[in-house]
Parts: sequence; structure tokens; C-alpha cells
Amino acid sequence: MPVHPETNGTNQEELRFWVNGKYHVVPNPDPSMTLSEWLRSQRGLTGTKVMCGEGGCGCCVVMVTHPDPANGGTLSYTVNSCLCPLCSVEGWTITTVEGLGGQKAGFHPIQRRLADFNGSQCGYCSPGMVVNMYGLLSKKPQPSQQEVENHFDGHICRCTGYRPILDAMKSFSADADPEKGGCIDIEDLTKHLCPTTGEVCNGAAVNGVNGTCSLSLRCGQHGVSWYRPTTLEQLYSLLEQHETGQERYKLVCGNTAAGDRDDMTK
Repeated sequence: MPVHPETNGTNQEELRFWVNGKYHVVPNPDPSMTLSEWLRSQRGLTGTKVMCGEGGCGCCVVMVTHPDPANGGTLSYTVNSCLCPLCSVEGWTITTVEGLGGQKAGFHPIQRRLADFNGSQCGYCSPGMVVNMYGLLSKKPQPSQQEVENHFDGHICRCTGYRPILDAMKSFSADADPEKGGCIDIEDLTKHLCPTTGEVCNGAAVNGVNGTCSLSLRCGQHGVSWYRPTTLEQLYSLLEQHETGQERYKLVCGNTAAGDRDDMTK
């Protein structure tokens, strides 16, 4: 929950998460920073592109996995990292296109098939397309062609050449023409193909196992404070503290859009 009081910047807490199998600790993270900004500026993972900044084009998509408080398991899905606040990723495991594969580590089967179908074109939207397909196959290893097409409704190709891209992605569907591809085995989903031989490479790290988020997070920079309560009691206490003053606040859950609406700020 970002709050906008006069803060002295003394509230500090470590943010802990995994990116492409590597553990990261960020002390006193900036509440105004997005995940895409951190990936690009702090880790040099520029495969995650940023264009619209509104979650409408899909070039910033990354795969995330985090604990599911409902059943004690985990949830995995793709998110628009340009809208995802960095402070919200405590305990998450994040996969970018670099974590799937590349020229040195070996290409992922999805990357290879996109190239084989001549779907890379200018390449700007390709990383988001690849990660989005990876997220779908991780959740549903044998999707239908229609499910594949529906899963890409949030992605924009700036070359307007959607046909080869969708042909490549639909080739992974259960009802695809076997001569044009076929489903990828779930055991091959984390394998990388050598750019020279086309065979499976060894290397490229697999994501680490994420832990649980049992501790509350509190940090502040540039006049903005972020609170992550872990119980309803903590949430109610924070609301009581800030509802009586002139401070502006916003409850963040998913953050599918950003804006100053009267019913979201105070």
C-alpha cells in the first residue's frame, strides 16, 4: 500500500526475490520503481522491453511464481512488469526471456520455433511473446489453438505481422498439424537448444525455489512509503492511521492500471 506522507526515509526493509535462478536482496527499495525498470537498469536484463508503460502491448511480460496463501502451494503466471511495483515481488521467483535461453546459453524450444516460423521480424515484441507462451505452457502443457490465440490478446506486434507469430505459437497446441510442430513435452519446457547443433544444451540456470512471505514490508523513499501487511489486523491498523489525516493512499492488488481516482486515493 503506497502512502504519500512526509517521510524521513528511515523506514528500511530488505526485499528478497529470485530472478532467473539468482537470489537478490534489495535494501530499502524505491516504492515508485517498477519491476521492469529494476530489471533493465539494475540487472541489465534488457530483453524485457518497455514501450506503452500501461500494460497494453505485452513487450514487458515476465513469468512469476509466488506462494499461494489460499492453499499453501504456488501460483505461476505472466505479468506486465511495467505495471508491477518492485516492492510487490517479495518472495517471488521471476523469469525473464534471458532466463529461458539465448545465443550463449542455448535457445529455448519456444525461441527456436519462433525463429523457424520467421516470426521474430524486428524482434522488439519477441521476448514478451516467448515468455507469454512459456507461461501458458507452464500452466497448460496441451492448449488448443484457440486458447493460444486468446492468450496473446494483450500483445502487440509493431510490424503488424501476427500470422507467423501465431503460426509458431499455435504449433505447440494439441490440435496443431503434427507436421508443423506439435506439443512440447513438459519435461522439455526448461531445456535449451544449442544454436549450433539444435540439440539440448547444458547450462542456463533454472529458477530457484521461492520461500514464503511471512514478514511485513515497510520502506520509504522520495516522500512515498510502501507497506505490505500480512494480516487483516495490520491492514486495518494502517487504514486507521492514515484515513484520518490528509495523506493520500492507494491499495494495490495486481495494479492492472495506474491513476489518481477519487475512490482509490485519499
